[in-house]
Amino acid sequence: MKKNKNLLDMTTSLLKEGHPDLRESLEGLSPVYAKIIFARRLQCGYTQEELANKANIGLKTISRAEGGFDNLSTVTYDKIFQALDLSVKDVAKAMIQLQSNDDELAATSE
Repeated sequence: MKKNKNLLDMTTSLLKEGHPDLRESLEGLSPVYAKIIFARRLQCGYTQEELANKANIGLKTISRAEGGFDNLSTVTYDKIFQALDLSVKDVAKAMIQLQSNDDELAATSE
C-alpha cells in the first residue's frame, strides 16, 4: 500500500525535483507560506476567524501563520492549505512565482 504524504511534504518534494535551484530556499519557508496564506485568504474573502474555523485550528495559529512564525508544524500548514483549497501544485506554483518576483525585484534594484 502506498503511503500518503501530507501536502507540505509533497510540495517540498515537488520543488526539489522540478526546481533544484530552489533547494537552498527551502529552509525557513514560513515567510513564504505566510505570503501564500495571506494572499489566498484575501482572495477567498475569508477573515482570519473564518479560515481558523474552516481549518479547525485556533485564530492565533492563523495569525502566526500569516506572520511567518517558524514553529508551526507541517500538519498545521497542511490544514490551512486544505482549508484554502490549495493543492500541492498550487502551493508549488505560488512559491515559484514568489521566487520569480523576488528575482525581478533584485534585478531592478541593482
